[in-house]
Amino acid sequence: MTVLEIVKAELENPPSDERLMMYIDKVAQAIKTFCNRDDIPEELLYVHADMVVDYIRLKQKNEPDAEPAVQSIKEGDVQVTFTAHEKSQGETEVESVAHSYKNALYKFRKMRW
Repeated sequence: MTVLEIVKAELENPPSDERLMMYIDKVAQAIKTFCNRDDIPEELLYVHADMVVDYIRLKQKNEPDAEPAVQSIKEGDVQVTFTAHEKSQGETEVESVAHSYKNALYKFRKMRW
């Protein structure tokens, strides 16, 4: 099974194959950078696919026309507060996904001298 097949099976309405391949390559580069490797070990196949699915869901959630989630509602003078996705300065969506999978990726990390 390939990462593309796994991602397609995980998503209800997957984007086009071209867009999926772009996301897969983007996440693959983040894995290689995080692990200081030139390849992605076969053992990371499902982790790679899960990271792509999380990346796609994060992108869909952060789209400008997507409805923000309600954080709190005050009934007295009707006040609604919406949540906003916060990420550290300069951090991309791919880096935030890689950070959430760091425990799985540490096992395959190579030291750089």
